Amino acid sequence: MTEKIENQKVAQNEPTAIDIIRDLADNCRWEDALEQLELLEEKYPDNPDVLYEFARIYFELGNYPTAISYYENLIELHETPVMYFNLGMAYEANDEKDRAISNYLKCLAINPKFSFAYKKLGTLFMARGDNEDAKEYFTDYLTFDVSADEAQDIKKIIERL
Repeated sequence: MTEKIENQKVAQNEPTAIDIIRDLADNCRWEDALEQLELLEEKYPDNPDVLYEFARIYFELGNYPTAISYYENLIELHETPVMYFNLGMAYEANDEKDRAISNYLKCLAINPKFSFAYKKLGTLFMARGDNEDAKEYFTDYLTFDVSADEAQDIKKIIERL
């Protein structure tokens, strides 16, 4: 991309710079998206949308330490259950299970109805050999609206624990 999207005027119904960056990332144009994000970061260093897109792209690229750093910076500015969940996923992908567990628990502390965190916790506790905790979180997960097939699979896991 030769033009700087940060300087584009945004008319009504015209995409914003972040929308364009998201489109680039969604089309796997990672380098273009990162280049445009760097331009925006210079101008808006603490913008949550910019930090989130950096974290999301670095996660997708498998650069988990950098994604973790961006998620942590983002949480300092804007603490939400989704950000803790995403940070947990980044730690999990980076093989830092204890930190992943900590962030999934923070996610649930803010929003106890965040169902996917229960499943993640069940899986991580099971991987750690903490079967009682795994059973507890898998059982909690089943209280949410999950498909019949998934519920059956989770019940089989609980039985084996």
